[in-house]
Amino acid sequence: TVGPALAGIFQERYGIPFAVIRNVPVPQEDRPKPRLSAEPIIFYQGALNEGRGLEYAIAAMKNIEGAQLWLAGEGDLSIQLREQAQQLELGEKVKFLGFVQPHELQQLTPSAYIGLNLLENRGLSYYYSLANKAFDYVQAAVPSIQMAFPEYQALNRQYEVFLLLEELSTASVETALRKLLDNHQLYQRLQDNCMLARENWSWDKEEQVLLDFYRRI
Repeated sequence: TVGPALAGIFQERYGIPFAVIRNVPVPQEDRPKPRLSAEPIIFYQGALNEGRGLEYAIAAMKNIEGAQLWLAGEGDLSIQLREQAQQLELGEKVKFLGFVQPHELQQLTPSAYIGLNLLENRGLSYYYSLANKAFDYVQAAVPSIQMAFPEYQALNRQYEVFLLLEELSTASVETALRKLLDNHQLYQRLQDNCMLARENWSWDKEEQVLLDFYRRI
């Protein structure tokens, strides 16, 4: 399963141990970050679906100056989110990139200044989730804003790479964005920790866990 928290729940329910194999990325070549914008990019990659907190991120941009929000993906809320950005007169502050191929993300994600992974607590599958994008941001050395759900708290205890939100609202997202945009010491600490964490949170290491699992079958 995706993380230790769910593995523990499944083991308690079914009485058998569950292995944790995380879908972490393959390490990328260490190269200079591409600069795709003169302003810092706040980046989201994934489906534009309900429960992802994207409407809060867009609303937060109303009061954020000197940065842009880029959304890479499409989904159930594609039309509504575009309408929201238009109604708020955000103009070039919010960009919808549409569907993006994986090889394109290898250029886009490292160009970001802040990554986003916002989730509403809509049940156990959300609360105990561990999104691939969280590891993608770390691999790209991009500090990110995550929810203070169990798996992200556990990762942050290993390496402080996330800014964690206790609750999801426009105000909380705006506050978190300002912290990372304005507090350069905090940002640098998170980015330095990303550089350390990505050495261990990579498929080079995780595949050994999978191979050990196969050997025990």
